[in-house]
This record gives sequence, C-alpha cells and structure tokens, in this order.
Amino acid sequence: MFRALATASVRLLSYHARTSLNPVNYTLVRPPSFQSVLVLSTPSNLPKVIDEAVRLHQSSDVQIVVAGVDSLVPNSHRNGVAELWMKEQVTIANSVQVDERDDLKDAPKDSDGVNIVVARKNWKNIASRLRLVLEGATTTTIDLNLANTVFATGNLVTMFYLQPPAGSGEQANSGHTLCELTVRVPVAASAINTSDRLTPLYGPHDHFLVSDSVGNLVKKVNGQPASQFLENNRKLMDIASKDTEVYVKLYRANDPQKAYKHQVIAGGGGWGAKAAIIALSPDAKVANGDRIEFYMLTPQARWDASAGAVEVDEVRGKLAFEASFEQQHYEDSHHGAPAVLEGVFGCGSEDGFTIDGVGYNSAGERAVVTTG
Repeated sequence: MFRALATASVRLLSYHARTSLNPVNYTLVRPPSFQSVLVLSTPSNLPKVIDEAVRLHQSSDVQIVVAGVDSLVPNSHRNGVAELWMKEQVTIANSVQVDERDDLKDAPKDSDGVNIVVARKNWKNIASRLRLVLEGATTTTIDLNLANTVFATGNLVTMFYLQPPAGSGEQANSGHTLCELTVRVPVAASAINTSDRLTPLYGPHDHFLVSDSVGNLVKKVNGQPASQFLENNRKLMDIASKDTEVYVKLYRANDPQKAYKHQVIAGGGGWGAKAAIIALSPDAKVANGDRIEFYMLTPQARWDASAGAVEVDEVRGKLAFEASFEQQHYEDSHHGAPAVLEGVFGCGSEDGFTIDGVGYNSAGERAVVTTG
C-alpha cells in the first residue's frame, strides 16, 4: 500500500545512512561536519557499539543515541549495526529509565556522564519503545520495539543517549539505560509504502461489516455469528495448521482508506462451533459499522524469510522498518562476509512496529519511508 504525505517548502535536515552487516572490529566513524547519530544494533554487536559510543562521546561533541533491535534491513538481518548521521542535533525527550519502569525502591546509581549506568532486575519483562518523530510539513511518528539483550549486555533492553554539554533536549538521563525514549528528527516523510505477506481469505467483491461488537470482540458480521466467516472458509480450513495465523483489517466509516490490522487470538476452543465471537488482539477497538477483511499468514509466509526478499536498492536512500521473522531455533548470527551498505538505514522487531498509531506486526511486514 502506498501513502503519499503532504509536502511543503521546509528546510530538511541533511543525513547520511550506513549499515554494517556481519561487522568485524566495528568502529563508529564520524563523517565530517555531522553533529548527531542514531545507532541501531543487533544484540551481539552491542558491547562493541557501547564502547565505540563512549569513545566518540569522550573525544567529540557528537550527540549519540544507541538502541538494541532484533534485526536490520534489508530482510531481517540478525548481525549488524545501522547508523543515521545528521548535520544538526536531534531533540531528545520523554526518556524513562529501566530502573524506574521496574519500580525499584532504591535510587539508581548516578551517571558520571561518560560510563553507562546498567539497570537491575534483568529477568523482568518490561514494555520498551524508541519513538522516532519525523518532522516536516506533516509529522510522522514511528514506534519501534527493542530487542531482548540480556545475554549481550546484562540488561533486558539496551538503549541510551549521550549528550554533549550543549545538546538539544533532555540532559538528566544521559548515560542511563532506558526503556523509553523519543527522538525528534527534522526529516520529512513524503511517502510511505507498506507491504505484507498476508493471504486474503475472501475475494475483492466480498463485503463485510461489523454489526455487533464490544471492545476487542467481534460478535456478528453482516448480522451472522462472526466465527462462521473463519469456520466456513475453505482456504483456512484446508491448511489445517496450528502455525497459521489469522488477521483482520478494520476500516473506520469516517476514515475508509486507513486499515487497522489486528491478529485474531484463539482461546480455548478458538473459533469452533461453541465460540461465535472473534477475539482480536487486546489493543483492538472495534466499532459497529467498521468494514472488516479476513486474512491468514500461512506457515510458509510466516517462517520462510527468503521468500519475498527485497534488493538493497529498494531501501537505499530511504528509511525502512520490518516485522522480523521469529527465530525458531538458535542460530549463530556471525555468518556471512562483512558488508557496508551506504545509504541504508532501518531495523526490524519480532513484535512489529507502529506508524501514526497503525500497527505492522505480521512476520515479513515492511514499511519503506521516502524522505524529502
């Protein structure tokens, strides 16, 4: 799906993107005249990235943001570092320390402004988010989920910023391990192209409206029990695999072009004869009159990352984000020859991402943001 955004005569921030895949002896090299950098790293590379960030912070006035992510673009690569260098500083805001989210009674250790303060209670599950706000004629908000980095850094999540004395935005949490952070970047998003690997369960001429619902529950569609639209679907039933995921797309009556996609969650008997309703993911808000479409993510589409792979040039010069393919077993991520992809920046998360409140969380789903 292609979505064009409004543009205007605004001053755009110059930036340079670089992604290092399978790096050996990684170094964080500052291009001349660039003042800030956003670094996204897969877990295995974080120890080296942290050392490089501290080294650069001590020797320059560069503003640095680092976050650990599941994968990098293109194609959910599990071993690498992505850099987005900018000629001006970004604005840092809304940071939350991991220790604060953990509700620890003891005050966290103070940062000396150079060394990273590690968080405690690594075994606890916490919500985490890096929010990128692209500011141009319109504002585009991208929320990224962080990777579990406990085996790489000792923290469940790893994210921090290092501010120079005259850094733009917050200073208080510089050097602390964070679970939430907002980075405002004056880069305009002119268009967003999204794609997924979902298979429609019905044809383009089938028309379904929610006629009874509450919260995230769809009770009736077109006046009939909602579950029958899954029970009686031949495409879905013929696969008969527990690894098949089912999704719906909801279209509001007052915004018919914007699709809100949610996974169908099956509890107990799933959508069998005794369960007339369809339960969607907890964040779903269904309203009577919403148009609804049904989709499935087949096991092959869910697990086979090689199918539908994109070429590097499709994401070069743009910002790209993916819903990473879930790893089914342990794999040594340090394979493949080292490669540096100039002009490439983006990441993936197994939990997906959101753009302007719309979730993209089915495996292989991708959004490519054109800037300028």
